[in-house]
Amino acid sequence: MPAKRAIGLIVDTVGSYGREVLYGVMEFCHRNPHWVVAMEPRLWLEDELPQPEKWNVDGLIVQAHRQELVDRVRAAGKPAINVANMRVCRKPLPTIVPDDPAIGKLAAEYLLSLNMPHYALCGHAIAQYSQLRGAAYKAAMRKAGKRVDECDGGTQDLGAWLAALPRPTAVFCVNDNWAHRVLSAARQRNLRVPDEIAVLGVDDDELLNTIGAMPLSSIAIPAAKIGFEAARLLDGAIDGRRPHRMTTLPPLGVVPRATTDVANVEDAAVARAMQFIKANVARPIQVSDVLEYTLMSRRSLERRFRDALGRSIASEVRRAHVERAKQLLTNTTLTIEDVARASGFTNVTLLGVVFRRIVGDSPSAFRARSTFNARSPRTSPKRRR
Repeated sequence: MPAKRAIGLIVDTVGSYGREVLYGVMEFCHRNPHWVVAMEPRLWLEDELPQPEKWNVDGLIVQAHRQELVDRVRAAGKPAINVANMRVCRKPLPTIVPDDPAIGKLAAEYLLSLNMPHYALCGHAIAQYSQLRGAAYKAAMRKAGKRVDECDGGTQDLGAWLAALPRPTAVFCVNDNWAHRVLSAARQRNLRVPDEIAVLGVDDDELLNTIGAMPLSSIAIPAAKIGFEAARLLDGAIDGRRPHRMTTLPPLGVVPRATTDVANVEDAAVARAMQFIKANVARPIQVSDVLEYTLMSRRSLERRFRDALGRSIASEVRRAHVERAKQLLTNTTLTIEDVARASGFTNVTLLGVVFRRIVGDSPSAFRARSTFNARSPRTSPKRRR
């Protein structure tokens, strides 16, 4: 048996990101019994910093939110891995975090698919993750020919900003915390969500995002995998291997809920067709089914689909089926065959072909990287992610 390794954790236990990181660390500990968590995680207040130099540990996993904490960790003289993407300027620790530009790009792609006429961004200008997500979001929107209204939540009045936006507008918030603030401000201003303001967050805090009357759509990030990989990198660093300065992991995908449940197209026939597709996404519907429901010729409806959405009827049907499959792969333990049937594919081969064409990955590979964030059955009761 390898010698025991005592690991200190400086991770926020209140936010969902920190908690999920801890689940990943716990999973590494279960797979490597010589690892022992010697310092219990807790919420470190802004005016209170831990003193890792006094801890009898072999290494540290740190959610480094300020330079003073990084300085203390370095002064402790222990190998350390950082799991936060805040603005830390001097001698940053080796870091593993979500791919923030990829998150911003994914947010733009998803909100563009809603076909909203206006788009906005809410973040916190001083946070590096917010800057990176926001910059990628705006770049993707510019490429699509869209203008973005911005709000720095740290300095602006959210309610006044929302009230001044054209309607309807889709708002990307750089994390769930800001998204819930936007929802609260919208309620206070009597703005209807999602009809006037559609909202998308990041982190997919399942508890907070589903507890209210208006469940929040959010981008799921691989926080548990980040925790696991941080532990693996730290294990190697203790052995003398130098970790990369920066490692990023891609987002898992969008988890759509009520705050973006819109079919915002002016063409009534296209809106009616999209409602039919959404209602029947679990069945193997064809273009002919959509035409029969709308009582329109294929030539006419195809033209109107391309004018309204920029894609064909068949493309929209395939996209809806694949989005359904992604949700099932991430949130359930159904077999791939059952996922195919439950997402409107006649067989698993067809699911694989269409899924790879749209997602760029096989269903099984997508599930492998997505469901790591579900807590291991060895560490907690099974839950839906």
